[in-house]
Amino acid sequence: MKYYIYAVIVATQMLACATAQPAPTSVDAEPMPEVQAVFVASTRDPDWKPYKAFMTGIKVFDEQHKLAPMADLLFVLRPRYDNVTVTDVKMTIETDDIRIMVPVAPNGTFALPRNDEVAEKGAEIMLSKRRNTLSWRPDIHTPGIPVGTRRLGDLRLECAVRWAVEQAELWSFFRNSINAFGGPCNSAAIKVDYISLLPLAAVYLISTQRREMLASKWIEENGHIYLPPIHDRSWPDDTLVEFEYRSAVTIQ
Repeated sequence: MKYYIYAVIVATQMLACATAQPAPTSVDAEPMPEVQAVFVASTRDPDWKPYKAFMTGIKVFDEQHKLAPMADLLFVLRPRYDNVTVTDVKMTIETDDIRIMVPVAPNGTFALPRNDEVAEKGAEIMLSKRRNTLSWRPDIHTPGIPVGTRRLGDLRLECAVRWAVEQAELWSFFRNSINAFGGPCNSAAIKVDYISLLPLAAVYLISTQRREMLASKWIEENGHIYLPPIHDRSWPDDTLVEFEYRSAVTIQ
C-alpha cells in the first residue's frame, strides 16, 4: 500500500484565477469550482525536512493547541512500501558536532525534543532506513476518544502542523498560491488527506444531534484515505469523525 504526505496538487485553472484573473464583479458570475488538493512533500526531499522545519511545526502546535487542548504532539512514521517496517528504525538529530538520539516506538510514533539552538545550527533529522521508504505525519489524539473515531479538532491541528513543516521548503509561488486561498486547513477549495490503516466503508461526522455521512467521493485509495471537511466551522472541534470499516475489525 502506498502512503503519501502533504502535498498540494492544484489545478492549473485554479492558479490562473488566483494570479492572473481579476475578481468577478457580476452577481451572475459563477463561483469558482471546488478543487481537490492532496498533500505531497517538497521536491527536494519527499520524506524529511530539516529539524528547523519541524520546530516550526512544534511552535504552531503550541499556538493552536486550543484545537486539541488535552492532546500532546507526537509524530508517526509511515512505510511507503509493504516490505518496509518501522519496528527497528533509528532516528537522530545531527549537526557536524551534535548527535541527539530520538526514541521511536514500535508503532512508529516519536516525540521531537525542542531545541532552537540546535535547529539554528542547521541540524538534520537522520533515519536508519533507505531514503524515500518512510514518510511522516503529525499524530495528535485527545485521550478518551472512542475506538474507531477521531476528533475533528485533532485533525485540524494535525493539518496546521503539517502545513507549517511542509511549506518551509515549497517554492514561494506554490506556497503563496495555496495561502492565497486561506491555506489548506481553512479553505473549501483544498482537501486535506488523512490515512486509515483499515479500509473504510463509510465515514460519519457526529456533533450533538447532528449526524452526516461524508460523501463517498471523499474516500479514496480503496478506503485508505479520507478527506474530512476540516475547513467547515459549522462542525465544532469536538465533532467526532466515526469510521465504518469494510470488516468488523477495528483499530485498538
